[in-house]
Amino acid sequence: MRRFKMLVFSEPFAGRDAEFDEWYTGRHLDDIVALPGFTTAQRFKLHSVSMGTSLNQNLAIYDMETDDPDWVIENMFANRNTEAMPIHPAFNLDATTVMLYEEATGVVFAKERG
Repeated sequence: MRRFKMLVFSEPFAGRDAEFDEWYTGRHLDDIVALPGFTTAQRFKLHSVSMGTSLNQNLAIYDMETDDPDWVIENMFANRNTEAMPIHPAFNLDATTVMLYEEATGVVFAKERG
């Protein structure tokens, strides 16, 4: 099977950070990995920007294993705002970017330093 990372850059509506965080961590990550093709999910908060600009403070990275990534993404969007994957009103969809990357290499680990 082919392996992918789906990156989701997102933001809550102003003043709704706590609701957004509670829903995203407490519900949404589980909803996504319950869908066929997804294997893991993890959230990150922006620490700093070393180069370029950033529009989003929130990042979620999902691992996906499938030979039909287009179907997995279509299925995910088909489940949006259903009982299987409700979207919280604090989630600003207009400030969201979803990107899918296919694995191009294996993981490179640091060598032991003597």
